[in-house]
Amino acid sequence: MHPVIRIFTLVLLAAMAAAAAGPIPVILDTDIGDDIDDALALALALQSPELDVRAVVTVLQHRERRADLAWKILELYGRTDVPVGMGAEQPLLTPPRTGEVRQTAALPASYRMPEERRRNGVQLMIDTLLNSPRKITVLAYGPATNLALALKTEPRIREKIERFVLMNGIFFGGVRAEYNTVRDPEASAIVYGAGIPLTTVGLDVTMKCRMAPEDLKRFEESPLPSAKFLLDIIRIWQGGRPAQMPVLHDPLSVAVTFRPDLIQTQRGRVEVETKGQPQISYGATAFRADSSGTTLVASEVDARGFINLFLDRVLSKPRAK
Repeated sequence: MHPVIRIFTLVLLAAMAAAAAGPIPVILDTDIGDDIDDALALALALQSPELDVRAVVTVLQHRERRADLAWKILELYGRTDVPVGMGAEQPLLTPPRTGEVRQTAALPASYRMPEERRRNGVQLMIDTLLNSPRKITVLAYGPATNLALALKTEPRIREKIERFVLMNGIFFGGVRAEYNTVRDPEASAIVYGAGIPLTTVGLDVTMKCRMAPEDLKRFEESPLPSAKFLLDIIRIWQGGRPAQMPVLHDPLSVAVTFRPDLIQTQRGRVEVETKGQPQISYGATAFRADSSGTTLVASEVDARGFINLFLDRVLSKPRAK
């Protein structure tokens, strides 16, 4: 067989196998309500037929109100079948974060998700994993507190996790600390050190995925209630700075879960600094290339191809389930 035909055949067989297996089951772990990208990531996940969203879990302060915001987006996209869990209110060791979750201002003061639908987030994660006949991908684009707690609470989940996909760290842009890592370095260290297959997109790569004004205009022109709500919270996030464009940090982690070709990766291991001085090295991430490593770190991204995919999905009519 000609080498080109052989490669094409292998790719086709792999695609057919993936299609036969069905959508990828995922749990989403998010600090929705702070930076705008968490809400946009949730919308992308719900609008991607390649993914089967099994649960959404919130993390950090005002976790109940964060859950309300997640529920509102689930409503707009016709997915209130998805359970929502309220995870850890505080990081493992670092000082608790304080302050309001600004994007919840888009919700009426009286708006609440149904009380009977609220779940303990860490337990929801554990139960969803243990009760699934198929391994699940855990997609986390907030501080890794819930993941670390789940791993320590119920070690059996290790065998039920297909892989972690994270937006966490910075790897090729100098010694700096990324927010999700530095908010809970110990939790990130636990997850990176778990030996479970892991793909991560760092800040040095996601910063290349900034929307342009013409991209935001597509939200402004959309008649869909879902798009209008996302635009509302984008405006809250902009805080009166209309020239500030969203950077799609977290949506990139969603997209590479089913479109790994959007990024280039290097294989190795990630170490998280947990002994350094605050605001100097504490929470910094270091990548060590290693062909036997279990972590794939993004080193480059097809930014425009990804942004176009994001816009086409999120600005389409809600597909429901």
